[in-house]
Amino acid sequence: MKITAIGAVIVLLGVIVALAPEIPHWRISGTRSTPVEAIAGTDIAPGCPRQSARVAIIGDSHVAGSRMGGAGAPFGAVLAKTLAGQVEVERYGIGGATAADGARRWQGRDLPEVGLVILAFGTNDAAPRGWLRSKTPVPTSHFKAVMTQMIEGWRAKGHPVALLAPPPGGSAAITRRLAPYRIAVRELGTSLGVAVLDPAEAFAACSAAQPVLTHDALHMNAAGHKCLGEWLAQRLCPQHR
Repeated sequence: MKITAIGAVIVLLGVIVALAPEIPHWRISGTRSTPVEAIAGTDIAPGCPRQSARVAIIGDSHVAGSRMGGAGAPFGAVLAKTLAGQVEVERYGIGGATAADGARRWQGRDLPEVGLVILAFGTNDAAPRGWLRSKTPVPTSHFKAVMTQMIEGWRAKGHPVALLAPPPGGSAAITRRLAPYRIAVRELGTSLGVAVLDPAEAFAACSAAQPVLTHDALHMNAAGHKCLGEWLAQRLCPQHR
């Protein structure tokens, strides 16, 4: 009986150790994002679009503002409001979209009036829930190849491009799974000469706004969207008042 009891304790401890990284940094009003080093590895600035130009943000549920909860607006709408009179922002976000989904959706299409395209993929490619879900992460080599295809495609149509990295998650495990795709975005920016915008940098700049994620530890809440949208406005058009 002693051996059985000791074995059960060992198993229980093993389960606790395995689950610990999955436990989100929960707070009453949401989840704190995991502090990470910003990945912007290029000094290239996206540049402020010309007066009355349009910015198109293409991506996943972060762009759509899914699961935000409560009052608030997606970061693209916050960006547009902050730069009122300077730019218009068009949001094309679909929950669960991977980079390959984005490439298929926009194959052969164009946005002729758009002066800047911001591509925001990587979160779903990472399958950030890990073994808690049945999804399989997309190989980073494939992710980079598809992103390269999209970048070159939009450039060929005359649109400047910027990349928005996947935001850090609200648990150690989620953030660890996202890390290779955040690094891949940085490498794409460096190799292709594309501006990289990192939500982690935005979250660090408005740390008082934490928690910036919902209780699912993955999606931004209203505070997170506000933080990112206002930071993007300053990053894109620092001279705007």
